[in-house]
This record gives sequence, C-alpha cells and structure tokens, in this order.
Amino acid sequence: MTFKKSKIVASLILSTALLGACGDKDEITKDVTNNNTSNDIEDDTTGEDPADTGESFGFKKFELEVDYPDQEEAIDVNYEEKKDSTDAEYRNVDDDNADVTGDDAMAKLRIFLGNLKLKEDMSDEEIINQIVETFDIKDNHTKIDVDITWFNDQKKEIELIK
Repeated sequence: MTFKKSKIVASLILSTALLGACGDKDEITKDVTNNNTSNDIEDDTTGEDPADTGESFGFKKFELEVDYPDQEEAIDVNYEEKKDSTDAEYRNVDDDNADVTGDDAMAKLRIFLGNLKLKEDMSDEEIINQIVETFDIKDNHTKIDVDITWFNDQKKEIELIK
C-alpha cells in the first residue's frame, strides 16, 4: 500500500514541477507588431455614413422606366439607399443590352446619377428634361415613369405618356 501511495505522490510532484515550469514569470517577450502609433492622427469628429450621403446624388431612391413602341421597359433603373446598404439595378436595351445589379449596376449608374442635378423644387418638366438628356432617351418614347424619394422622405412621381 505504501508503494502505491509513493507512486501517486511521486507523480503529483512530477506533474506540479512540469506545470510550474510553464509559468515562469521571468519570461521576456518581444513586441514584433511594429505598431508605432506616434504618427497616428487624432480625429475625434464623427464621420458620415456613406449610405446617408447619397454619393451627392441628392435623393435616396430613384426609379426610372422608359417604354418605346417596340420595347416596354427598354430602360429600367432602380437605385435605393438604405441605412446600411445601397441597392442598384440597371437595364437598357440600347446599352449593349445591359442588365446588371449590385456593384455592376452601380458602376454604370454612378455616371448617370452623378450627372443628374435634381432638386426638390424643380418642376416636373425640368426633371424630365434632365432625365431625357442624361439617359439619352430617344424622342419616340411612349412612356417615361419616374419616382424619386428625397432624403426628407418627400416623393415626386412623374408619368409622361405620349
């Protein structure tokens, strides 16, 4: 029986010695991150959320549908900013049959929407004229349908039927 006790005591002492060696407090560590923060710029101003800025388009939602005699929805644009994201869709049969969504649509729409200088106080005619010019809408269109939602949630809906 004493032989078993001495085996247990010996294994406990050995285990304690091994575990104790792992916790050596005199161990020296070296910072290898090279995190030099001495040149960092202190900036405590609140930044803008890109989804709230409208990329300077002036509205948070823009929908356009253009019909021609031989093609309904020949141009179809949907752009909507949400709190955490932006949704975009672009289809145009005259633009190499473009039919794209997401980032690809945004790449195409950024040019068009950036050229639109729409404001809430513009007349329907002024808005339509800018859209026709910007999206290169042909004179033979049968319908132009536009829905715009401004950042103050005011809406402008225009439907022009020939």
